[in-house]
Amino acid sequence: MTTPKPTFPCDDSPASSPGISGPFRLVDFVDVGLLQDLQDSFASLGRLSIQICDGDGELITSPSCAAPACERREGGEGGCRACARSAVGLAARVAETGEALVCDEGGMRHYASPIQAFGCRLGVVVAGSAPEDTVPEEELRAAAERYALELDTLREAVRRGAEDRLGSTARLPSVLARVIATLCEQRFEVRRRLEELSTVCDVTQMLSGDARLKDAMASAAARVTEVMRVKASTIRLVDQERGELVLYASHNLSREYLEKGAVTLSENPIDQAAFRGETVYIEDATKDPRFRYPEAARREGLVSGLCAPMAYRGEVVGVLRIYSARQQRFTGIETTLLRAIGAQIAAAVTHSRLYEQRLENERYARQLTYAAEIQRRMISPLPRHPRISFGAVYDPRLEVGGDFYDFIELPYGTLGVCIADVVGKGIPAALLMASVRTGLRAHAHDTYHIKDIMEKVNRGLCRDTLVNEFVTLFYGVFAPDGSQLTYCNAGHEPPLLLRGDRAVRLRSGGMALGIDAAEAYQTDIVHLESADILVMVTDGVTEAMNFDDEPFGRDRLIESARRYRDLDAAGMAKQLLWDVRRFVGLADKTDDLTLLVAKVG
Repeated sequence: MTTPKPTFPCDDSPASSPGISGPFRLVDFVDVGLLQDLQDSFASLGRLSIQICDGDGELITSPSCAAPACERREGGEGGCRACARSAVGLAARVAETGEALVCDEGGMRHYASPIQAFGCRLGVVVAGSAPEDTVPEEELRAAAERYALELDTLREAVRRGAEDRLGSTARLPSVLARVIATLCEQRFEVRRRLEELSTVCDVTQMLSGDARLKDAMASAAARVTEVMRVKASTIRLVDQERGELVLYASHNLSREYLEKGAVTLSENPIDQAAFRGETVYIEDATKDPRFRYPEAARREGLVSGLCAPMAYRGEVVGVLRIYSARQQRFTGIETTLLRAIGAQIAAAVTHSRLYEQRLENERYARQLTYAAEIQRRMISPLPRHPRISFGAVYDPRLEVGGDFYDFIELPYGTLGVCIADVVGKGIPAALLMASVRTGLRAHAHDTYHIKDIMEKVNRGLCRDTLVNEFVTLFYGVFAPDGSQLTYCNAGHEPPLLLRGDRAVRLRSGGMALGIDAAEAYQTDIVHLESADILVMVTDGVTEAMNFDDEPFGRDRLIESARRYRDLDAAGMAKQLLWDVRRFVGLADKTDDLTLLVAKVG
């Protein structure tokens, strides 16, 4: 007789579990050796004949014949064969009906109990015994004579006792069936947990491999659809600027459905709940008022669904959704599995973004290094002059800065000197600095027409920059014999001319460059004497702050310059820098520091 293979009607059956497929046999969960040991132990305990059959009613184990009736038949072997034939026939009937059965055959009573697990039949336990196994007739007569009892009364008492024992015996196969079913369920739970771990590991390997993240997520979406036994899945990442969930991967969804419209976080309560860390169940997408595109879901054949957050270290980066083609409930295990996969995807997304950010930072760092090298090459070396010696310090707060100084060799032995401070810091300030330096050098051939030079540079800067971009600049020209300095100060920190105990500030000029294209600049001439010292700084020196928010200031600068006036120009510049650093201490450096010292011999 051919009987149907075991079926699994419940949602929690192996056929509906990740990575496990049917049809199944009892030995898929419990090996034959263990079944035989259990069967032998129960047979011995109850003095029964027991056999275990599969779902088709075919014997799995060798019969265990511990019933006295079996032992007396043909040396036991004939009894085993008779019990086996009865067991197979009875098991086949149980496989068809799914109910426990009892039958009397060959002088024995057989009890059959189905092995039920996962809501299906995996096999049958058949146990047999006989009432006459209890006390033989000759023993009853001997006992009646010895104790002066009525034989019929004794025989009835023994018969009732045997019936009671058979009733107890009838419960043993059901107990054994339940023990075996419990083993199957436990083995299945262990297998299911291993399959879940394997699934998470598979997704992790997909996302951590050499494939591009978007391709890896597409593979992950396909894997999620497969292991969750659903129709389709989507992976969406949030675009924080637009507040939109952008589709990054999907599986088994039509282009028409995917292009149905934007998915904005503010208008979607399902995804909002996911971003709060909840896993949202959708019973019927075609009727759920929270679902934004029910008609599209109906056309696509989507019914129930789950929406899980993709979270890494408390930050939700997107949502993972699955859809079934029928209405169904998802188990707690399936919900946990989906969240675990979502967490792995979130981790991969976060790490990918960090990696991209690191590469971008490295590219920026390389560009910054190149820019710093170029800027350092733009800083002129200290010139040689027959009467004046120079010292300089350039200490940008960042790799590149907006401070600069320059020496320009001019016709007839004259020498131009410049110190400037561009508003801002970093790359923008460095670019503006390069522009100003180029403009100044382009116009500096008019040796003593400093007024015209400054006005041309100012007009060009006003034309090419924004209103908040400007430059303070001091420019002067030393005479060939070093006897005088013609200069113009465009809003810069006034240089100090130290002569004996006096400190003169060189102020003449106008406002900073780049503010007013019509600005008219003034020049002035300073006659230099032997032992005069000219100290030029940017405001990063005078405005350097200590922990008490106290600036270094001009007075400390003058005091330091007097303290080191006997040093050569280079040594004096370095000591002035160290005085500023000692004053600031461990307080944050907030601006570039630039110093120029010129000593008249």
